[in-house]
Amino acid sequence: MYNIMKKTLYCIRHGYALHNKLFWDIGTRAYAEYRDTPLLEEGYNQAKTLNKTWNEIDDIQLVVVSPCIRTLDTATFVFKNRNIPMIAKDFLIEYPLGGHEICNKRKNVDDLRYMYPYINFDIYDNELKWSDEKETIPKLENRIEDMLDWIGTRRETRIAIVSHSSFIGQFKDKKIGDENNELRHCYPYKIEANYSSFKKFISMREPKANM
Repeated sequence: MYNIMKKTLYCIRHGYALHNKLFWDIGTRAYAEYRDTPLLEEGYNQAKTLNKTWNEIDDIQLVVVSPCIRTLDTATFVFKNRNIPMIAKDFLIEYPLGGHEICNKRKNVDDLRYMYPYINFDIYDNELKWSDEKETIPKLENRIEDMLDWIGTRRETRIAIVSHSSFIGQFKDKKIGDENNELRHCYPYKIEANYSSFKKFISMREPKANM
């Protein structure tokens, strides 16, 4: 029998961004015509509000964030004035990687390091590998497994994950919502994850939210 190590994960979707608004004007073209879309003012305000109202924010020991502009800025403003380490990882980028939805295609790491010097970009490839073919759900599941494996290697037990609606939805619910049924922006969905003493992911549950 092995000991179980418990970790608490807080999954946060980025604030309201340009492509979220444009979708209602031009449809799915919003995902294909604008690369690495930024937050809008509403999105910045959502992040700032969470910074002030989240009663568990000071329990966070580590922030791991998708290296897209909208998630990096969300993490920046949610955790402003708090000395919490931040690490950016490609496995958190929104689904799908590849194909025509370039709103998910991050900038080069060299530029991102210059723009966000306080974030550790734990990424090997300067330029994001981007196939002409749309990512499949099994490949997304592989990225989720990569995230869980990586979290298992960390000593921190209370970790914020700043990512995207489809990635988080597939991770916690095995479901990707449509534009009318997406996850809330800048809301900390709480997940309790169990790991073995060998740092292997075992199971998880989503308790009742407590802001």
